[in-house]
Amino acid sequence: MRNAGHFRRVPSSASLGVGRVPAPERISMKLKMIAGVLALGLALPAAAQAPMGPMTKADFMARGKAQLEAFDTDHDGSVSREELVAAITKQMGGPPPAAMVDGIMGSMDADHDGKITTAEAVTAQGAMFDRMDANHDGSVTPEEMMAMQQQMQAQKPQ
Repeated sequence: MRNAGHFRRVPSSASLGVGRVPAPERISMKLKMIAGVLALGLALPAAAQAPMGPMTKADFMARGKAQLEAFDTDHDGSVSREELVAAITKQMGGPPPAAMVDGIMGSMDADHDGKITTAEAVTAQGAMFDRMDANHDGSVTPEEMMAMQQQMQAQKPQ
């Protein structure tokens, strides 16, 4: 099917009955998703790059750990604000809004020392997986991931 104008079909949304989304709104949704995902565990961006299918908690946690290690460019076992900004800038293709970075650091840096440690990230990732696993079967499907994304978007102030 050919797309008209600046509208594009969003394949993952189409399966859930959502129609076309204008390009500017897709960008806004992507920013919200990235902020929410990073704030809740750093793992969904890595999961989104994987083949779509159910993902176990162990796989989800391993991908999240790999993502954290990729963000930790000085290899000190934690992600500083500067490393977080650099990683998000690379993923988004431009610098993130300060409010996004503040929100991520505020929600993940449990001891408020200015760094997200592996332990802090693991705690957040485990909680995120448990929230996404709606039927509590020990794996998360693409549909459960999409539902969490939509829930995070709905909770964000406009």
